[in-house]
Amino acid sequence: MLYVSRNGKVRINYLKREDSLLIAKGEVASSSKPNVFHKVEIVYSFEKKYLIRGSCDCEISSFYGICKHQLMLLYVSLRARKKISKTL
Repeated sequence: MLYVSRNGKVRINYLKREDSLLIAKGEVASSSKPNVFHKVEIVYSFEKKYLIRGSCDCEISSFYGICKHQLMLLYVSLRARKKISKTL
């Protein structure tokens, strides 16, 4: 595990920047189910400033394609990438 958010709800397992893309994989706590973490993967484009691909094993993601867990992983990844890069 590379990084855990202050509140412990987001765990980043993989974080890499390739050209203008940020690729992150991790786990995000469920807000409706206690002690459950969803597996989340995202690909963010710095060039387009857009989440170009993402997946999550929650119910909402299977219906709508994007969910709050993907956004939470993106937010924490963007804020923590400088801290993480110093430890690698």
